[in-house]
Amino acid sequence: MDRHNGSDGAGASEASARAANESIEAGVADAFALDPRSTLNRLRAVVYDWDIASDRLSWGPNAAETLAAFPASALATGAGFAELVTADSPSSRDRAIRESSGGDGGDGAPYRAVYRLAARGGGVFTIEDLGRWTAGASGRPARAHGLMRLVANDETPSVGDAAGLSERRAFARALEARLSEARPGDAGFSAAIFGVENLGELNRRYGYEAADEAIATVGRRLAANVRAIDIVAHLAGGKFAALLSAGAEESLAIAAARLMQRVSAEPIATSAGPLRVCVRVGAVLAPRHGRSACRLLQHAEEAFETAAGEPRRFAVYTPGQAISDARRREAAIADEILAALNQRRVLVAYQPVVAAADGRVAFYEALLRVKQEDGEIVGPSAYLPVAEKVGLVDQLDQRVLELALDRLVAEPGLRVSVNVSVATLRAPGWLERLKVLLGAHPGAASRLIVEIIETLALEPVEEIERLLAAMKSLGLKIAMDDFGAGHTSFRNLRRLGIDIVKIDGAFVQNVACSLDDRVFVRSLADLARHLGLTTVAEWVEDEEARRLLRDWGVDLLQGRLLGRPELYEPGGAATTAPRSLAAG
Repeated sequence: MDRHNGSDGAGASEASARAANESIEAGVADAFALDPRSTLNRLRAVVYDWDIASDRLSWGPNAAETLAAFPASALATGAGFAELVTADSPSSRDRAIRESSGGDGGDGAPYRAVYRLAARGGGVFTIEDLGRWTAGASGRPARAHGLMRLVANDETPSVGDAAGLSERRAFARALEARLSEARPGDAGFSAAIFGVENLGELNRRYGYEAADEAIATVGRRLAANVRAIDIVAHLAGGKFAALLSAGAEESLAIAAARLMQRVSAEPIATSAGPLRVCVRVGAVLAPRHGRSACRLLQHAEEAFETAAGEPRRFAVYTPGQAISDARRREAAIADEILAALNQRRVLVAYQPVVAAADGRVAFYEALLRVKQEDGEIVGPSAYLPVAEKVGLVDQLDQRVLELALDRLVAEPGLRVSVNVSVATLRAPGWLERLKVLLGAHPGAASRLIVEIIETLALEPVEEIERLLAAMKSLGLKIAMDDFGAGHTSFRNLRRLGIDIVKIDGAFVQNVACSLDDRVFVRSLADLARHLGLTTVAEWVEDEEARRLLRDWGVDLLQGRLLGRPELYEPGGAATTAPRSLAAG
């Protein structure tokens, strides 16, 4: 976005600075090899995918090089990764996702965090973490996909309020000290997180100053009502942590109830007048629920979230509860998938992919949606992880493909892409089913694009080459989705006959303010153009990113800025179609 300050000299200076910056970017880009993996290693960055329901954490293929300083066992799950986050970190990936504003409007919600990870040998790395989470059937985060970059390797926090960090560090040290002193047979102790309820509403109705005054008073009331040997610390915002002597669940519940009552018993005097404030509490017993400060605080946060649904606004962490609940949810979701397929409640939302040069629609991506029995529309993150696990994903893929082909026949000017999972491509009879479907929808194949994910390149390349060649012989085009994590090289793209490369949005969403991401995305665009591949940039959300991508020669753009996914129900008057379904 152009900025003018009214001075010709300043404008010339700005233009010179921009030209110099672009020259640097171009020079760095020219130095990169054709392999995205080596580029990511230079940037000390790695792509990840976190299935929050199962807690499985997957990393890009350069993780072994980029994350060599961290124990591999801790990188396999979200819980293990959380153990590496230092207790004095100003944030974490989990917290950034929970506290991200807005929500998943159908195409995910962005988040950003800067935190610190403990490495082998006592080292500490500052981490920048950016991504997007998508919601499950409950509306809560179910999957996160992002890019993690190692920014610095030192002991100095790069962000945050020094006083706040100091207080968190002191609390973490005290918690670690109590853990180190614990002996078998000891009564134990507890840790709890107290959080001001409805803090956003307090800010909105009474102003930030009054809310801050209320938070400060809550902290003073907590500190004044614990035992002399107990500790209270301000964590962040309206949250406080307390280290309590109560070692049994019954005594912990009594202590928490007493503190909650003392906090809310009297209105708090503020500059906006007296305010009544309540808190909720999540707590853990130590060392039963964790043997590190980080683990205990993580479990206390989980209990704090659970407390939101409890009448007493208090909950104690229950080991194993999340696992058994997850299994019950998986069984229920599998039943719901089958019911939705049988009752024709599997639907498609269409998101436009537009030309960077003039904004005309080039094609639409068909995205899975499920209408629940109560009429609520739910996105793919609620179903796909379970569908893949229990072997139902090929049925969902086929239903979306059928619906997209029906529409292609009904609207001859339309072009559509559909996502096909690796499991579906591997399934016996996939190619034959595809032939039958295209035969039943004459004229649709030439306007169909099948999107495959980059991890397909982990399969034997000869087998994939034969499969994709057979698919393309039917008249369709192939797009590689989420490209850039390093699973495949440009050399293999050419060998596999890929027509379209969709650059992973984890790199695109931050191009306006990250030199590393600009260099990487521009390199991908240049190399793809050299090979004659059409490029699509995903997750485009602001005009500056749009301008940069257009100037770099990226062909097509997709993201909230260009249009959100819109539901299409054949024959349904209640749902409007996207703004234009004519191919540009």
